Amino acid sequence: MRTLLLVLAMTVVVAGASVAATATIDIYEGWNLIAAPLVPFDADPLSVFAGAAEGIDGLLSRMDPLWGGVAYDSFDPEFFGNILLGDGYWLLAYTDGQTLTYDGVENGVPDGTGAKTDMWISLPGAGSEGGWHFIGNPFAQDVAVDSGAGVGDNIFFTDGTDLKNWNDAVAADWVDSTMYGEASYGGFGVTYDGFGEDDSLRAGKAYQFLTFVPNIAMIVPAPADAN
Repeated sequence: MRTLLLVLAMTVVVAGASVAATATIDIYEGWNLIAAPLVPFDADPLSVFAGAAEGIDGLLSRMDPLWGGVAYDSFDPEFFGNILLGDGYWLLAYTDGQTLTYDGVENGVPDGTGAKTDMWISLPGAGSEGGWHFIGNPFAQDVAVDSGAGVGDNIFFTDGTDLKNWNDAVAADWVDSTMYGEASYGGFGVTYDGFGEDDSLRAGKAYQFLTFVPNIAMIVPAPADAN
């Protein structure tokens, strides 16, 4: 059984117990699907994306299952909210070759034994038929879709009762077979069966992902080099 510690894209940081680290996110000219690879000390979007050459007002957006796309608006920043681990974001850049940096908590969440916990990402959907989500790799390392021993067996989904790997979740009509990313060369797909353009969730990257049932969670195992 996988570790069932519910993280839901947030971390409780105990004073004096966390180690500072610096996150870097490479962006290119055009639309970027990106994610925060570390929990930021200051989760205000203006702080995390302070290095964006053109700023973020109207250029940074997230996906709300009920509202759809939500762009950052300096006149109503509370509606956009803070930058969360496991969430994905669109960022439009007009300048190529930028690297954003921010300070955050060390990679992963310790489980008390020296190892790092698996991370849970909430996929509530917009109704009884699920919906589109922006999900982000919650680790500062790439995470392979499969372990090499099976198809899609390194990404999991749960409805609170049953636990399925990506292959089985596709067969059960819980989720789509592809997560859609964006890179400097254009859009690409990460598929559960290894036949997409990529076979890993990349650090600092986000993906558009469709679910067919509501109120499930995606579980991303901690990569070995996160420990």
